[in-house]
Amino acid sequence: MAQRAFLTSATQVLSASAILTILFAAGIGTGLFFYPRIFPNETNQTAESPTEEPAAHAHEEGEILDLTRQAAENLQLKLGRVQQGDYWKSILLPAQVVEIPGQSDLAVSAPVTGVVSRVDVLPGQSLKVNQTLFEIQLTDEALTDAQSKLLTALTAQEVAKQELDRLRPLIQTGAVSGIKSRELEYELKQLVAQQAVLIQELLGRGLPKSTIDGIVSKRELATALTVYSPGFVIEQSGLNNSTGYSVENLNVHPGMTVERGALLCNVAYHAELYVMGTAFEADLPILNRIAENDWEIALELPQSDLQNSDGAALGTVKLLRVDNHVSESAQTVNFFARIPNRVTRNQNERERTFEQWMFRPGQRLHLRLPVEQWKKQLILPASAVVVDGPNVIVFAEHDHSHSTEVSPFSKLRQREFAQVDPNSSTSMNSGVVPVLHQVEAVNADIELEPVPVRMLYRDDRAVVLADDGQLSPNMRIAMNNAQALYLAMKMNSGGGGHHHDHEH
Repeated sequence: MAQRAFLTSATQVLSASAILTILFAAGIGTGLFFYPRIFPNETNQTAESPTEEPAAHAHEEGEILDLTRQAAENLQLKLGRVQQGDYWKSILLPAQVVEIPGQSDLAVSAPVTGVVSRVDVLPGQSLKVNQTLFEIQLTDEALTDAQSKLLTALTAQEVAKQELDRLRPLIQTGAVSGIKSRELEYELKQLVAQQAVLIQELLGRGLPKSTIDGIVSKRELATALTVYSPGFVIEQSGLNNSTGYSVENLNVHPGMTVERGALLCNVAYHAELYVMGTAFEADLPILNRIAENDWEIALELPQSDLQNSDGAALGTVKLLRVDNHVSESAQTVNFFARIPNRVTRNQNERERTFEQWMFRPGQRLHLRLPVEQWKKQLILPASAVVVDGPNVIVFAEHDHSHSTEVSPFSKLRQREFAQVDPNSSTSMNSGVVPVLHQVEAVNADIELEPVPVRMLYRDDRAVVLADDGQLSPNMRIAMNNAQALYLAMKMNSGGGGHHHDHEH
């Protein structure tokens, strides 16, 4: 009996387990059947949805970006009309202003040995022709001895001349023999020859001819010497009455003893300088082509030196020469161009003039080398275009007069473009980016729409767009801050920003 009861209990347990297993399996199957209907699969829905736009398209055609007047002013937004013209493809290379060897940095040396008694110039002071620089008290014994001999010879000449003048009447009457006259004439010739030798000796010892002439005329020894602006300081035209020379630094002070040939000061000539560019060996064919075609190279300030991108161009220069050796460490080649300099500011203090030059040795610049020219294409500033992957976008002012039947992205627009402003050259000869017409600031609420375009070329200054009808001359384009406008449009799209449901 006990065994039978045990078997009955085991059978009941197994039956209950089987029933629970069946119910559990049935529950899982039911859940799997109904779950996709209660909670749709987002991944599958995205993959199967035929209306969802691919990720590469960041905007819909109907998107409009509303900007308030304050927002436009915060962006300093400017609108302008696209222009058609020619544009040079170019490369930008670093450069530096350097002095011309043997011409820009010159020295003024002490002509004699002595003690500096006066300094009449200051560092940075501009030099005039025949301007006094220093005064030196003479201490050279040999120079003093040569002066004494010259004065002695001059005195002996006067005595010989006086004696000869006294004897001439007596010789004519026969009272005195003519031999005496001939002896005096011979002595006078010797004294004149001695004078010439002593003058050459004084010149050789550094005494200037003007000082020697003073010794001869005044019959006085020179005890001090005035050092004037050197002979290489000559008058230059077109430099605001400046010679182009200035004192670079002083090496002496009053009371200082100097030997003959000692450096008194350095003089700089900055009316003309070199700009030295740095290129790689791969750039040599471009430099050769520039030299062959006599193309001009645009000279620009680095963008870091500017308040904005406008006014970077400083004019153009001509290629002078390319170095015949390559730097072993950097594998670069230097090339040079000559740049004329100009005075930008004059300051006068106590009859001293201090000039400030536009270009200074050591100044960093950029050289823009022309490579090839794009003919009759659409040109916009680089900041007017935004690139997002394969998409290139500009922002045009929304025109409410567009037909609702034709999309602005497929409508063929008229192709009559305004002529290039004659005051703004598009050739590389000017070295200046073309100035766009009718650029004006935005001072009211405005609606902008993104317009896809096809980009042919882009550099740090401008973008060349294909003339495929997407842009027309009657469209006003945002000429700056396109990237900020694009981010604002993306934020509006992601944050519930409004869309226009109609086509434009």
